[in-house]
Amino acid sequence: MSEQANLPEMLRILWATRIDATANRWHVTRRVIPPLKTLAEAGNDPRLRKAAEQAVAAIDQLDTMVESLRTVIDYLQPNNHQPA
Repeated sequence: MSEQANLPEMLRILWATRIDATANRWHVTRRVIPPLKTLAEAGNDPRLRKAAEQAVAAIDQLDTMVESLRTVIDYLQPNNHQPA
């Protein structure tokens, strides 16, 4: 792909991605994991238990993603540029 974005556009995309990832984390943490754990504990379906485990693991991945995006944004923001 030969399409190139300028620095402000890249920052806008990164910020939007970070905000979306943070919102997704909030929804999964509060609206998916608690009822999924309740279903897994109440039922005898090993798939539900595994699904609950994977949802919790997804939170760790989202945390890593948000932190990595923050680092990229910090490096790219013009006020953070240091002369070499």
